Amino acid sequence: MVCPYCGSSSIIFDPDSHEYVCTKCGAVIDDRVIDVGRDYRFFENELVVRRTSGAYTNRVHDGGLGATIVGGIRTTDKETIKKWREIRRIQKKARVTKKDRIVERALRHLNDYVRLLKPPKYVAETAGNILQRAVQGKNYKNKTLKIMAAASIYLAYKVHGIFKSAKLFAKEACISYRDLWHAEKRIHQAISDINKMIKRDDPAFFVPYLTHKLGLSDKARFLAAYLINLSKKLELNNGKSAIGLATAAVYVSSILLDEKRTQLEVASAAEVTDVTIRNRYSDLIDNIDITVEL
Repeated sequence: MVCPYCGSSSIIFDPDSHEYVCTKCGAVIDDRVIDVGRDYRFFENELVVRRTSGAYTNRVHDGGLGATIVGGIRTTDKETIKKWREIRRIQKKARVTKKDRIVERALRHLNDYVRLLKPPKYVAETAGNILQRAVQGKNYKNKTLKIMAAASIYLAYKVHGIFKSAKLFAKEACISYRDLWHAEKRIHQAISDINKMIKRDDPAFFVPYLTHKLGLSDKARFLAAYLINLSKKLELNNGKSAIGLATAAVYVSSILLDEKRTQLEVASAAEVTDVTIRNRYSDLIDNIDITVEL
C-alpha cells in the first residue's frame, strides 16, 4: 500500500480507530476497514459482552454458528447482573427453535459424555452427527436421550474402526449393557444407512489392546496376528465374532511362547466368556497344524 498524497509506503493500521494511516504525512488512507477478527461489543461501566461464533461443529444444534452471549459482567450492581442474566436467558431461548429443542437436549447429554469419556475430537463430531439424525423429529424422554447420546459415541468409534468393548464402554459411561444395546438398536432403526458407515470388525484390531492389557510381549502380538491371518485364509472368521477369534489367537500365542495366560484371564481382559474362547480355540487347533520344536 502506498500513500496517494506523499508516495510513502510506510503505512500502519490503527486497531483502535480501524484506519490505515501514513506515518510520514499523517493522512488517513482508509477509514472503512472490515474487521476480520472476532466480533466484540464494548459497553460502558466495564460491561463487556462478546458475540462470537466458533468453527462449525456437530455437537451444537445450529452447528455452532449462532451468536451467543458468553461474556462476564464486571459489576456488583445486583440490578445490572439480573438484567444481563435475563438477556442471556431470552437470547438462549430465541436461539433454540421448537423443532430443535429435542436435538439441543440430546447434544447437551452428548457433550457431558464427551467430557467424561474424552474421545478423540473426530469421534465426538461423528457422534454428534449420528445423534442429531437419530433424534430429529422424535419425542424421546430425557432418560432415553441420555442413553442414546452414549450409544452414539460407541457407534462413532465403530464408524472410525476403533476397538471398544461394549461391556467395557457401558461400564465407563456408567450405564448398563442392556441400555446400551437398546439405545444402539433405536439408532439403527432411525438411521437406515448406518450399517454402511460402520467398518466391519477385524480380529486383528483387538490384538494390540489384548496383548497390552495382559502384559504379553511383542512376539506374542505378532504370532496372534499371524494366526488370525491364517484363520482368514481358511475362512474360520465367517459368521463368527471378531473379538472371539482375537482372544483365541492371543490365548494360543501365549501358550506357544511360554507366556501362558489362563482362559479366564484372557476372557476378563476382552469382556467375553471363557466359553467363547474355548469354541474359537477349538476352531484354530482343529484347522491349523501347529508344530512346537522342543
